[in-house]
Amino acid sequence: KPNGLVLPHHISGSLFLDGLYNAERLILPKSIGNTLSLEGLSTVEGVVLPQKIGNLDLSGIISPKGLILPRHIGGVLNLGNLTSADGLVLPQSIGGNLNLSSLHNAEGLVLPQSVGGDLYLWSLTSADGLVLPQSVGGILDLTNLTSAKGLVLPQNIGGILYLNNLASAKGLVLHQNFSGSLYLNNLTSADGLVLPQSIGGN
Repeated sequence: KPNGLVLPHHISGSLFLDGLYNAERLILPKSIGNTLSLEGLSTVEGVVLPQKIGNLDLSGIISPKGLILPRHIGGVLNLGNLTSADGLVLPQSIGGNLNLSSLHNAEGLVLPQSVGGDLYLWSLTSADGLVLPQSVGGILDLTNLTSAKGLVLPQNIGGILYLNNLASAKGLVLHQNFSGSLYLNNLTSADGLVLPQSIGGN
């Protein structure tokens, strides 16, 4: 075990191992009630993650190789440095935020049907192959998307929808009841823009 580390089988609170850069022989608890943070790891090959977990921070990994995630995560899943979704199997449900902010394309990406919090995909420039959840409870950040071609938005977005880099509304279909806020800061023409009947935010 790393540095003689012996962990309990169950932790009701949080476990932060951010300074750990090598997970060789690491045996994690079977359940963690709150947060497990392993942001120092660049790979999780050989790591058996708890099957019951609140929040999971794996923001240091750049490849999903060897990553086996629980079927359900009650809170936040941070994969903010992941550059490829090839081989990534996400949980069936995520109760909090999902951070995939470094993905540059949606190839191989299969998202859950529902994300309870925010969904960060701000490095995507194209919607090619992107299948979004039916529901995003918080922010949907598609800031760097340059075209709405092929974009099918969730039926429900509870927070802000960031489409800041769209220069054209061509292909953009917004649902008629939009409960959050809408950012189209770079839009240079309103041609083809059909706004919802109601927008709940700003």
